[in-house]
Amino acid sequence: MTTRHWPRAGLPILLFCAVLQLGGCASQESAAPAPAQTPAAVPQVQDAQAKLAHLSRQANAGDLDSQFQLGSFYFAGQPQKDLKQAEYWWKQAADKGHALAAVSLAYLYTGRDNPDFANQRDMLKYLNQSAAGGNPMAQHILGNLYLKGEMGVPRDPNQAKALFHSACKQNYAASCAAQATLP
Repeated sequence: MTTRHWPRAGLPILLFCAVLQLGGCASQESAAPAPAQTPAAVPQVQDAQAKLAHLSRQANAGDLDSQFQLGSFYFAGQPQKDLKQAEYWWKQAADKGHALAAVSLAYLYTGRDNPDFANQRDMLKYLNQSAAGGNPMAQHILGNLYLKGEMGVPRDPNQAKALFHSACKQNYAASCAAQATLP
């Protein structure tokens, strides 16, 4: 079975950057270089482990934001890159309506990070779910798919325009620019 991948430019880069940015929001420590292993650095490691343990407890208790953040940690490689764990936690949150988890899961299902995760049907399911949940990034991506008629989405400039309009109303600059180019 062949799977169709995202176009080479534009959408995959947008999704990848968004997921990395979302993962970065979940942990601000990742932006700073790792300190040298000195006795002063040990409490930071313990703090990171304590944060992860707390986040895991919250996620296991059903907190959607914690589930999303935990999935983002695993996706970004904190404590280790584990796409199965990222998928699990994002799916937990997305299936209960978390729009950011749904768009993250949609990206995972493009298979760009690992072809074993490529699943166009589920990618579209979660992308549509996130867009319907009001996520402007998902609305923009879906709008582009409708505009171009890609990834199993029929070409429909009117639907694209409506999605761009919705995202633009939420100050999503790329959609405002895309909307301005449409007739």
